[in-house]
Amino acid sequence: MVIKVEVRMDEQGRIVIPAEIRNLLRVKRNSRFSIRVEGSKIILEPVFDFESAVDEWVRVATSTKLEVMSEEVENSWKWIGKEYAERKLGLQ
Repeated sequence: MVIKVEVRMDEQGRIVIPAEIRNLLRVKRNSRFSIRVEGSKIILEPVFDFESAVDEWVRVATSTKLEVMSEEVENSWKWIGKEYAERKLGLQ
């Protein structure tokens, strides 16, 4: 996929990454980027912050309140019966 957007640099050398591109790449405020020059091109790549991602995952996992639950096999049920699935798929 190629997205081409024209942006303008301000007096202090800053450019704004359009929302469409930020959303596509899932970059947020304070995201880090690497920047390099290849010929006449400026290449800007998001840097995946693995440590912050793990910290966020641990925060969510430890704050989640889950109740342990078990069912007896004879009391369990299926989400969808075999006959119903076959009818829906036109196999009956």
